[in-house]
Amino acid sequence: MNEVPDIHDEKPLAPIPVNWVGFREIIIPAGRLRIDGVDTVLTPKIDVFINLPEDLRGIHASRSYESLREVVDRYAGKIMRLEELAEKIAVKLLKLHPYSSRSMVRIKARAFHRVEAPLSRVKSYESFTIYGRALGFRRDEGIDVKRFIGIEGYGVTACPCVEEVAEKLYGVKYVTHMQRSVGRLFLEVPSGLEVDALILLKILQSSMSAPTISNLKREDEAKLVLEAVSSPRFAEDCVREMIKLVLERWPNLPDSAEIIASIRSMESLHHQDFMAYIRIRAGEARRRLRLGVE
Repeated sequence: MNEVPDIHDEKPLAPIPVNWVGFREIIIPAGRLRIDGVDTVLTPKIDVFINLPEDLRGIHASRSYESLREVVDRYAGKIMRLEELAEKIAVKLLKLHPYSSRSMVRIKARAFHRVEAPLSRVKSYESFTIYGRALGFRRDEGIDVKRFIGIEGYGVTACPCVEEVAEKLYGVKYVTHMQRSVGRLFLEVPSGLEVDALILLKILQSSMSAPTISNLKREDEAKLVLEAVSSPRFAEDCVREMIKLVLERWPNLPDSAEIIASIRSMESLHHQDFMAYIRIRAGEARRRLRLGVE
């Protein structure tokens, strides 16, 4: 094998650095996730990337897969947190790729939680998506990592504009159009802080007009519709509310920690969807909300 040429280390014809290069959607068994007392055996999709300097033609791609496999093997059969798994993979990538200064790991998996209908109390298991992400940075003294936990879930939003117009023009209350909306909420997790994905999901759903539930009786459906029209919200209201609720739930979140909130509203009266997005640091959000300000 020593006679096999290693063309990855050759000089490239165009000496331009590559921001990110690696694998997308590697599917590999990775332990268990426990949400709301329910254990889920994970087979997540994992993306792994590193940067490549301008003087190398290509990365040693097998090392990226090996970084992932070595870390995942240690979690076999164990309860795990996706953001911790992402962090360890990001560090391992930089150790096995000494020519790279940055690494990025993205993990996506399905999880479940138990839900009761509001009146009938019938139960259902609702699925949602949980994310773990990590960004690794090589420093002179070692490797720093920023890690994130995120969730994606559904809810209902009721339009406040149509409700107000219907009441002013026609004297009819609680009439508006509603849409199913999908939200995402990501939180940077500093060292020493543990964030429960189910709490993030509850924050996301409570930012909307009402939750969505798979198993409902007729009286439950009527209850949720009334709940939605009694709390009409724009997508813009929802993402702002998510930021506010995160800061109230974790008041000691460092000022530098990033919070990312988004809503995609699958419109009922329009062909196009509507989108709202916020990316903000906790300190700036506190100042704007005047939380903790004397």
